[in-house]
Amino acid sequence: MGKSAKEVFDALPENRKHNIKKEARILITEYKTLQEFRTSLGMTQMELAEDLLISQVNISKLEKRTDMHISTLRKYVEALGGKLEITIKMPNDSEVLISSIN
Repeated sequence: MGKSAKEVFDALPENRKHNIKKEARILITEYKTLQEFRTSLGMTQMELAEDLLISQVNISKLEKRTDMHISTLRKYVEALGGKLEITIKMPNDSEVLISSIN
């Protein structure tokens, strides 16, 4: 049986792990808004609205919100073809990945 990504990562030298985490932070902050994320995928508000069976105006309002239900964000991400995963980071650097968000 093969190794998990965590096992491979844990076996790397500390400086390599540091560089990977640094690059990941840069990539994660690449999309600061849902609108930037959607447009980077080449999808219009109208197309997304049709997929979600809501109005384009509601998509515009949703993309301007600073707070929303996780279920709303999940539907938005899935309509873009993605899967929402949430990672909980604890002070001791342990992480818990929540991948089934209802």
